[in-house]
Amino acid sequence: MSRFFQNVNDSESSDSDFSSSSDSEISENELEQKQTSTTASGRFARAAYDSDSDTDVKRVMKNPREKQMEETVKLSTDILKAMRTDEWQAVSVDYEKLLPVVKKLTNLLKGDSLPRVFIRCLAKLEDRTIKDGMNKEQLSKLKAADARAFNKMKQRMRKDNKSYAKDISSYRENPVDSADEEASAANAVVESDSDDEDQAVPSTQTARAVPKAKQAARDSDMDSDDSQWDMDDSEVSSSESEDERQVGFSRWLKKAPTKDESSVKKTKKDRSQRSTPAPAAQADEDEDDGFTTVGKGGKVAKKVEVTAESLNKHLKAIRDARGRKGTDKKETVVMLDSLLGVAGNALQRCKVLMTLISAQFDESSGQSYMPVEQWKRSQSSINELLSTLEANRQLSIFETADAHDDDSDVAYAGEEATLRGSVVSFIDRLDDEFTRSLQTIDPHTPDYIERMRDSVPLYVTIARAQSYFERAGLQESLCRVVLRRIEHLYYRTDQVNSQVEAAAAALKTSGESRIVSGGDIESVVHGLCTFLYQHADPLLRMRAMLMHIFNHALHKRYYVARDLLLMSHIQESAHQADINTQVLYNRALAQMGLAAFRLGLVREAFEHTVELMSSGHQRELLAQGVGQMRTQQLSPAEEQLQRQRQLPFHININLELLECVFLTASMLIEIPFMASANANPETRRTATCRVFRRMLDYNERQVFLGPPENTRDHIMAAAKALADGDWVAARDFIQAIKIWSLLPDCEEIKDMMASKIQIEALRTYLFTYSTQFESVGLDDLATMFDLPRGKVYSLLARMVYQDELQASLDEVSGVLVFSRANFEASSRLQQTALMMSNKVNAFADINERMFELKNNGGQAPGDRQGNADQGGRGQGDRDSRSNYQRGPGGGNRDAQRNRKDGGAGGNRNNNGRNNNNNNRRGGGNQQRRGGRQ
Repeated sequence: MSRFFQNVNDSESSDSDFSSSSDSEISENELEQKQTSTTASGRFARAAYDSDSDTDVKRVMKNPREKQMEETVKLSTDILKAMRTDEWQAVSVDYEKLLPVVKKLTNLLKGDSLPRVFIRCLAKLEDRTIKDGMNKEQLSKLKAADARAFNKMKQRMRKDNKSYAKDISSYRENPVDSADEEASAANAVVESDSDDEDQAVPSTQTARAVPKAKQAARDSDMDSDDSQWDMDDSEVSSSESEDERQVGFSRWLKKAPTKDESSVKKTKKDRSQRSTPAPAAQADEDEDDGFTTVGKGGKVAKKVEVTAESLNKHLKAIRDARGRKGTDKKETVVMLDSLLGVAGNALQRCKVLMTLISAQFDESSGQSYMPVEQWKRSQSSINELLSTLEANRQLSIFETADAHDDDSDVAYAGEEATLRGSVVSFIDRLDDEFTRSLQTIDPHTPDYIERMRDSVPLYVTIARAQSYFERAGLQESLCRVVLRRIEHLYYRTDQVNSQVEAAAAALKTSGESRIVSGGDIESVVHGLCTFLYQHADPLLRMRAMLMHIFNHALHKRYYVARDLLLMSHIQESAHQADINTQVLYNRALAQMGLAAFRLGLVREAFEHTVELMSSGHQRELLAQGVGQMRTQQLSPAEEQLQRQRQLPFHININLELLECVFLTASMLIEIPFMASANANPETRRTATCRVFRRMLDYNERQVFLGPPENTRDHIMAAAKALADGDWVAARDFIQAIKIWSLLPDCEEIKDMMASKIQIEALRTYLFTYSTQFESVGLDDLATMFDLPRGKVYSLLARMVYQDELQASLDEVSGVLVFSRANFEASSRLQQTALMMSNKVNAFADINERMFELKNNGGQAPGDRQGNADQGGRGQGDRDSRSNYQRGPGGGNRDAQRNRKDGGAGGNRNNNGRNNNNNNRRGGGNQQRRGGRQ
């Protein structure tokens, strides 16, 4: 049997047995029994040895407090890591595990403070979910599960953090952001607990450990000189020998560190601390310690000194790194701020400012809109650039200038110089970012009002840029910035613009403009638009014209706006322009319709708004919203593009007011037209406004109608009252609409509408009852509709002159005499009876034709002659004439008579043929007379 199957502990006994086998006579059976017994005894002996050897090793047992503490620290750290990467599903899972652990730990601590990493975790979660939060665009970038988990954690934080509000507030006063400090704090708690346990170790173990320590100390003193150089090797060999001596389960038990191990760890910790000196002492030790500071991404952070002489080199490096992958945009802005402080003259300052403004705009790329603070910093940089150019008039910036990348600007002494750049592009980008922020912010919140306050400083910046371009003679840039200035003025009233101009005059430091010489706001807008008419390209000229038309219509100068629109012929080429210009054209038409209605021009107001309101897509045409298409569904890209075209809320035209104006004008036009069409059947019956007619028909089909609630209900009720001649009720319904209060001259408009309703009610009355009267007195009409007699007379004279009424005016007796042409259809009953008789005659004619087609096998009577030439089925078909119209039933009787006379075909004699022809004609005539009866 091989010795490798035996145990280590019984090796000596087995060797002695084999050595004594030569002297004693032992049989093989006895030897096998002995080996079996020794093997079994060796197994138990090894276990006993292990148990004895375990007594020399200290076992570290964790109490429940330590376990819960470590679990809390681990879960809190995992939550912080997952939160940094926006893995909110993992955060939610770990948070659910953390709560019961913290609850157990709280019971075990008995009033002691919770781990600081847990409090930090709660504070960070609260800041991330509640204070900072996420908008819809940020949530859309997350996974669906992470978005749901984020919303869940947001609700949990509001509820759960109330229990730890005191701890969180104390943490915010002294936050710990380092994970190493938190871990050390947690380890300190654990070590304090382990020290308590060490104190609870029995005294026998302590007494046993003390002599061992003394013996080790003596041995170390004796061999210190010999073993000093070979410390590392001895440590490795001793650790290996100890691992070899520990067999069984004792090798895997946790052991308390010995004195030598703790001293080695302490030495390594001291080395690591020396490798990272403190910030205060680092400046003094940079040249001596040999260590290098490493920044973000493993890059070596070099301390560079920038001077005016080396400014161009660093500025060129920043420009070359712009747009590259891995370039830190925030760090670039910080570096450019430092370069701005080093600039030695105005030329260098302008170069750094232009690069800084571009970097500030790049910092917000990829976001829905530029944050307000970044926008204000960019505006401040642009204002500083304009101030530098105003103070140094020998400097100019334009796009075609030569680049100054050399160091010649160090010796700049104030001579004329040009820089390559585009100031107008900075103005355009600043204005566009302001508009994008207004498009994104909810207009019903205070944030929108707060953002609107920046419009006046922006207008001042645009005005300063205009002054610079006028002085520099940059015509193209001047036209663009003038158009930007008009865009901030045209939609506002003169009262608001006067306040804006006053604020701009107080903030603006540049001189007066040659384009705008001062005066009232109307002259300012007129001067800016006139400049663009003379110097701008066709697109800018068209936009300036439309804005000018809008401004005239806004201030009730309808006829001036109409003349500008007709003389410019914009309506002929507006459909070929870009989408933003088409939107501006629609806005100008809508505002002209409102202006015409305010002046009482109902027909003009209807014509300006009918095309826009009949389309059903008012929001899209005016760029005030994205509507849902029934026939097609927009893709996300198209919908995003439409949202980018939307106008800010404060520029929008009130669609409810526009619809109210359109429906009121349609009522005043359509109701008299419907009455005239009923009175005179010869007039055209096509609806003037199909939208209004459709609404009115739908309202009349309703079984039950309650009191009017919204704008449409009030106008439909007023239309019905107007059709019945009740002008008082129609006036009350129209004046009860609350939307009229949005117009500046509300009371004047209500009085104008009351007068229009009286006139249209009189016209409707005359159209409706002209067939019932021979004459009507002017005084009676004036009393009935509460109108002056002269106004009634002029109205009737115009109606007679335009052939709307078949009547004549008797000035002597003051009577309107209707002609006899009106009595041909004296009532609606007669008109309906005549109409029904015509329809019955047409129906009878159609019925006769259908019956003939059925009897002739689907063929018309004129087609039977051709069939007879090809071989017909009877004499009656061959003898039929194309112009002869037979009555129903005649063909059947002729066929019967033919059979009685001896068959059909060519075998009949002439006499029989004549008789059949006579009989056929008689039967047909008789049937035809019967059909007529």
